[in-house]
Amino acid sequence: MNSATTMTILILLLCAIAAQGIPIIEIQGRCQCILSTKKFINPKYMWRVKYVPSGFHCETPEIIIQLKSGKKICVDPKAKWLKIIFKAKKGAKPWN
Repeated sequence: MNSATTMTILILLLCAIAAQGIPIIEIQGRCQCILSTKKFINPKYMWRVKYVPSGFHCETPEIIIQLKSGKKICVDPKAKWLKIIFKAKKGAKPWN
């Protein structure tokens, strides 16, 4: 092997090693909620409730409530009112 081929392989190898640390947005993201609230939100204004369990992307579980107006609000999973609402719904089990 000549020196140009060796140098090319070395550069490609270094690029591959460096690229392993780059996060892929779809797979390895960040927490979606920067701030979360414990403030009560009336269920009649809720459109969707999304639960995102903790994982490699974020170490804390997240609850994102989308209101009928389209606004999204992050709610603290430990909020007592949230657990009461899920207990009150038939067949719904609150998380621990």
